[in-house]
Amino acid sequence: MLPGVGPETERRIWAQGVRSWEDLMSVASIDGISRRRLDELKSHAGSISESVVKGETESLAALLPPSEQWRLLGGWNDGYACLDIEVARISGKFAPVVISIFRGEECKTLVRGDDLYWSAFDALMSDAEFLVTFNGSSFDLPLLERCGFRVEKPVHLDLRRFCRRGGLSGGLKSIEGELGIRRERELEYSTSEQVSYLWKLWESNGSKNALDLLIAYNQRDASSLRVIAKEIYRRCSEICNRFQL
Repeated sequence: MLPGVGPETERRIWAQGVRSWEDLMSVASIDGISRRRLDELKSHAGSISESVVKGETESLAALLPPSEQWRLLGGWNDGYACLDIEVARISGKFAPVVISIFRGEECKTLVRGDDLYWSAFDALMSDAEFLVTFNGSSFDLPLLERCGFRVEKPVHLDLRRFCRRGGLSGGLKSIEGELGIRRERELEYSTSEQVSYLWKLWESNGSKNALDLLIAYNQRDASSLRVIAKEIYRRCSEICNRFQL
């Protein structure tokens, strides 16, 4: 996050016992770094620490290369929004029918034909520090945008891109299995065809059971993202800590 400090320089700094922002701010000297350069680094470190206190995730994300943005998951446990959608084929095209947004310990769900409209969606997302999805870059967000639900969050962490770094592979359900996340039997498996079938049961026949099952499945996906995000942060942090030893 410091300008001009790459992995090799960072490891040399660690080797001299400087392993945190606090260490950097208080150290008198670092071998291989001039006093003027050290003062510049301390100034940058002060600005970064201030951004952390203020929760300025956009400016912090801009300082991190995309491969390192998983670090943001450790600072805003209740501030980020986990988003997942379920889509059904309507008039020959796929469209979102249920959207769940998990924040803190609460999950809110919007349903097509009821409260799934832009203002409600924007209200749920407006004060989130950043957005977390699984494969949202390729699927959820492009589809939402085509349907008029443009996500305005400048910081979006797609967990799928960080899973391999943390030793996790496969789709969402596969990763849940690796982490021991258990689902109720009726929520274990679903396909786009099943979602379309359940939605048709609700829309055409008014089957409340079908809608409830669809909502429950969607909420389970959204809440799993929080668990996976925490595990990715833990695993990636452990890998980084090994470099500091």
